[in-house]
Amino acid sequence: MKKHLIFSAMLGLCALGGTAMYPVSVMAAVAQSPAIKVSGQVVDEQGEPLLGATIRVKDTSIGTTTDLDGNFQLEVPGNAVLLISYVGYKEREVAVRNRAILEPIQLQSDTEMLEQVVVIGYGTQKKSDLTGSVAVVDAEALKQVSHSNISSMLEGKVAGVQITSDGQPGADPTVRIRGVGSFGSTAPLYVIDGVPMGTSIRDFSSNDIETIQVLKDASAAAIYGSRAANGVVIITTKRGQKDQPLKVDYNGYFGVDYIPKGVYDVMDADQYSQYLGQACANSNTPLPGGYSLDSATGKYHFQDNTNTDWFDEVFKTGIRQNHNVNLSGGSAHSTYNVSLDYFNQKGTLEGAGPNYERFTARVNNSMDTKFIKFQTSVVYSHSDQDNMGLSNASEYVQGLYGDVTNVLRGTLLMQPTIKAYDPSTWVLDDKVGAASDYDYDAYGYGVYYDDIHGDISASNPLLINNLLQRNTRVDRFVGTASADVDVLKMFGLENKNHKLNYKINLSYSMTHAKDFTWIPAWVQSNRVYLAKSNERLDKNSRDYKDALIENLLTYDGTFGKHHINVVAGQTYEEENTDLLNGWALNFTEPYFLQLQNGSDTYSSSFEYKHAILSYIGRINYNYDDRYLFSATVRRDASSRLSKNIRWGTFPSVSLG
Repeated sequence: MKKHLIFSAMLGLCALGGTAMYPVSVMAAVAQSPAIKVSGQVVDEQGEPLLGATIRVKDTSIGTTTDLDGNFQLEVPGNAVLLISYVGYKEREVAVRNRAILEPIQLQSDTEMLEQVVVIGYGTQKKSDLTGSVAVVDAEALKQVSHSNISSMLEGKVAGVQITSDGQPGADPTVRIRGVGSFGSTAPLYVIDGVPMGTSIRDFSSNDIETIQVLKDASAAAIYGSRAANGVVIITTKRGQKDQPLKVDYNGYFGVDYIPKGVYDVMDADQYSQYLGQACANSNTPLPGGYSLDSATGKYHFQDNTNTDWFDEVFKTGIRQNHNVNLSGGSAHSTYNVSLDYFNQKGTLEGAGPNYERFTARVNNSMDTKFIKFQTSVVYSHSDQDNMGLSNASEYVQGLYGDVTNVLRGTLLMQPTIKAYDPSTWVLDDKVGAASDYDYDAYGYGVYYDDIHGDISASNPLLINNLLQRNTRVDRFVGTASADVDVLKMFGLENKNHKLNYKINLSYSMTHAKDFTWIPAWVQSNRVYLAKSNERLDKNSRDYKDALIENLLTYDGTFGKHHINVVAGQTYEEENTDLLNGWALNFTEPYFLQLQNGSDTYSSSFEYKHAILSYIGRINYNYDDRYLFSATVRRDASSRLSKNIRWGTFPSVSLG
């Protein structure tokens, strides 16, 4: 209930948005205030004044330009927003907020966009200076397609990256970067805002993404060690802009998943009757009791007018929707970004699943002092996923007899002369001998009878996907904080050709997952049934905790035509896992699904801790923007290995 209240404001906006498929930007309204004379200075990234920069009051023609020293004066309303622009630099918005004197306004060079500065492991680099294989993905283009998982968005967008999925809403796809690189998991490592997040990021919203880079080869990914054997996907999330008034953005869509008719050309009841009758005649075998030959027409007929279109019965129109509200802004020394996201997808199959629902909330903040930059990020997500009773993986079910297969295959195999629903199948004692041991038998779903339909062994896919319930609920919290210290500036030795920074990263995450599986007993025939003794309820609880600390020292220097960037650091990460499993067999009806109500109950638990200590180093050298050299080394120690083989070294060298 609490989660629905949290998102009530967002859902209210959804109602106003209707079925819009485009973002809507809403600026906070402000009342006109008295005019004041404001002054300031416009500088570049090195603090040098910019002559002739244009300053204009937003949504008006009022403006001026800067003088030789980059200074300007302008009479504006106290609540005005200034637009500052200069050729070769990115335009910037600055809110006056009744200040007569503004802090120096620093513009960023547009060459960062032209040369594509990309995020790499523990730093950034111009794409033209890369010696490893790094793919830059257009994050905005990815969002034009609806997906429940960020990983699925990469499909067809990056060369050498293969994405496969069974199509269930919320399912984690299989991601392979340049083929299979491991005997174990082939999933890449995901890094969000500098923090490794493991091999799954389905709990995060794609609307929070600012940039995506994919490190594809050993040279680019070596700084992450053994965990980067299958590649690395680096994601940065959105943050507010300095001197920007409150900005409210809404993005949302509503769509349907439609299964077109005629994909499979299957037989109707008359066609199947002709097929079966001719097959029996050709093989000289008895015709099943439910079919007969009309001597007048020479055609075979079923005993009644049953003509089930199993595709119409099993498939339905799916619904998907996503709503996101983003609030951002900033002052002269701080920024904020708050994002609320709701995603819901109802699958295209009748029954308990597949369905997926997710709530996500993220808060990003930053603050600058004279020589320290602080950044924090907090994200919480809750997801609720219903899986198919039996998916394409054909999960094993103890004690299940007959040709019981996944729902899709079962839809293809079912005869059109079998009813989809049949109230009489609640009680089958007079037709199926084994049914006397069951209370609900086939639960009102259509079944086949040997004396009517013939010697077959088929399961009703509607029964399978309604009775077998598989649900997973996940609550995930991730909190990160970092402090970046400009060491030379701290000691008053600031130099535009030399920079020395120390950065500390802290991260803590908690994930709590609950798994629920219910497989009740039923009987369709003497050969298709789940024995009462194998009726099973599973309830599992999984808790994962992860703590990370990183210490990084970065030097960036230019000596004439020589440019060098050196990174050295140490990281320590600790993971704690606590698993608790309980299951019970054979329940009495009516069902009250608690473990203690089973006739036989079992439980197990498992708890372990894993830690990894690492030292990292990297040197990037550039001569005259023509000759490139990069060397990386990482040394890992894992608690999973014995002391004699605990340490491993992962070096790489590349030239360009």
